[in-house]
Amino acid sequence: MEKIEGKVAKILDEYSIVINVGRNNGVVNGMVFAVFVQSDDEVKDPDSGESLGKLENVKEHLFVAHVQDKFSTCVAGEKETPCSEHGSHEAQTLSGAMMAESMTGRPESNKLSNEKLNVNTTQISGIPKSGPISVGDMVRAVEVGG
Repeated sequence: MEKIEGKVAKILDEYSIVINVGRNNGVVNGMVFAVFVQSDDEVKDPDSGESLGKLENVKEHLFVAHVQDKFSTCVAGEKETPCSEHGSHEAQTLSGAMMAESMTGRPESNKLSNEKLNVNTTQISGIPKSGPISVGDMVRAVEVGG
């Protein structure tokens, strides 16, 4: 399955944004998208020296609230999902919210986890600064729960 990728097209307010992919691209309500920026630094394979790509820093996870043909309106993930007649769909959205929360860690921190790794501190390169969500930022659909 091909990944659905696009960009932030418009910021409506502090609670909702528009991305430039919609129903025509396979987007459906409840999908989770990651907003991310790419670092300028290439990650290289330590054995071959081959470029593995550029590090992506996730700014936020978004949930699709409304889909139109060519674009979608997205909101931040809810911490708790109210019960409704769509029990299984809501459960998936809640698990997506929990996954997004665990992936992003604390909002004021770039750390993915609070557990330190035993690393060679002389080789730390630092995580690229992400900044606020901006028009033109890249977005990609996230697979939740396989």
